[in-house]
Amino acid sequence: MMTSYTKVASGEENDNFVKEQLSNGKIVNKGIKVKSKITIPFYQLSGAMYVTTDYSNDMKFIYNERSLGIFLKETKNLIQIRRGSSIEIHDFFFNE
Repeated sequence: MMTSYTKVASGEENDNFVKEQLSNGKIVNKGIKVKSKITIPFYQLSGAMYVTTDYSNDMKFIYNERSLGIFLKETKNLIQIRRGSSIEIHDFFFNE
C-alpha cells in the first residue's frame, strides 16, 4: 500500500525504485527522504485538488497534500488517513 501511495502522491512509476526508497528512507511531508535528501518529491497541490489511482478492484487511493483517502468502491465510503498517520505507519514498519 505504501508503494501505491507513494506512486499516486509523486507520479513516480518505477516500483523497484519506490520500494528501495521506502526501505532506506522515510515518508515526510514533502515526499520520501533518504538521509537528508528528498529522493521522491510529492506533488504540491493547491486547494481542493486530488490525484487518484485504482489500487485494486475494491479500492481507489486518493491523494491530496494533507491526507491519503481510501475509497471503497462497493460501499462508496471514503476513509481519510491524515499525512501524520501515514508517516507513523511507515515508521512503525520500517524503523526499529
